[in-house]
Amino acid sequence: MATTDDYGQGVSIAALTDAPNAETLGKNIANGIAPRSVMRFASASARTAALTGATAPVEGMVSYLQDTDRLYLYNGSAWVEISTRQEASAVLTSGSGTTSGEILTGLSVTLATKASTNYRLRATGLVRSTLANDRIDLLIRRGTTTAGTQVGGGVHFSAAGATGESCTAVGWDTPGAGSTTWVLTINGVGSGTVDLTASAAFPAVLTVEEI
Repeated sequence: MATTDDYGQGVSIAALTDAPNAETLGKNIANGIAPRSVMRFASASARTAALTGATAPVEGMVSYLQDTDRLYLYNGSAWVEISTRQEASAVLTSGSGTTSGEILTGLSVTLATKASTNYRLRATGLVRSTLANDRIDLLIRRGTTTAGTQVGGGVHFSAAGATGESCTAVGWDTPGAGSTTWVLTINGVGSGTVDLTASAAFPAVLTVEEI
């Protein structure tokens, strides 16, 4: 008489007293292990077509969809995404060089990005200018230089002040598959000299979050 696996997962194992049948042996093991592993499907519709009738999903099943690059858990009534989203941040605790033109702040984030996936970009920091009410731009660019594609930004009209004033830059990007780098730059649009007045107490932060 067949027994089950030692891990209590209900996988049927043939006994030595059972009549030899390689097909039954193989199928019992494969059908017992497959629904307890991470099953891969091309899409949600392909998963629905495969898991029906005797192979209908049961609570605890896990699947991976190749079109979305996402993991899902079946909770007994629906497939719920298991988050594998990436997030990374860079922190600057000392001020960038002063400028009346655009320069790199030193904040940079690099991620292994996915195809057809959106990324939310956010940067915050204290800015100041030697000219009252000067315009200061915080710009998020894809790439490693000030010539990179702008994918986010924020504008602040700063009163002159040694302590700086808060400015936020936001953006969205869909860079595609590969290794992607984003940088934060600062630009003085008026005639004043501007800088990012980051410190340990008030750091500047650039965050990239997969959506």
